[in-house]
Amino acid sequence: MELHDPYRAPATIPMPPALPGTLPESQSQARAISDAAEYYSPSTLKMVLLSPATLGLYPMYWFWRNWQAIKRETGGDQWPWARALFSPIWSFFCFRELSDAASSRRRELAFAPGLLAVTYFLLNFASRLPNAGWLLALFTFVPLLPVNSLLRRYHQDERVDMERMDRLNVWHILVIIAGGLLLLLAVIGTVAER
Repeated sequence: MELHDPYRAPATIPMPPALPGTLPESQSQARAISDAAEYYSPSTLKMVLLSPATLGLYPMYWFWRNWQAIKRETGGDQWPWARALFSPIWSFFCFRELSDAASSRRRELAFAPGLLAVTYFLLNFASRLPNAGWLLALFTFVPLLPVNSLLRRYHQDERVDMERMDRLNVWHILVIIAGGLLLLLAVIGTVAER
């Protein structure tokens, strides 16, 4: 016969199985976190390294990824690839949409979207300048930095995992090395031409 011991800790009570269609608390919290808008905001270092190394293609990729996120959020009928391809024309609208999304978390863009868009357009236009003027086009990523910083703060507020976006994988490193060497040769050729 077993005696009742009042000093013994109570036995754990088994939890009933979850009802169909419901998630355990940790999974529902993870889903709530992942439901936050996930815009593309790589680290500043990644953007600074990849933009010149790809001769301006990385900012176009940045626009493409963010137009995809905007399309997901708004349910619009825009074509992300076309808006990325013509990013100098569509940059103002992208900057404005991203600024509006972050303002819901009381985050404001440091510069006016119009100013950033004009700067981005002029830096893209600089690629057509003669002599060493084309070197200005290597800085097309600069107007993206304030918007990217705003998105990173937005992601921190929403607890979005940015580690994936920040990572430099083998392909990134190979592009940086190959593109950097090609860029170095182009700069040397431009300087030697004068």
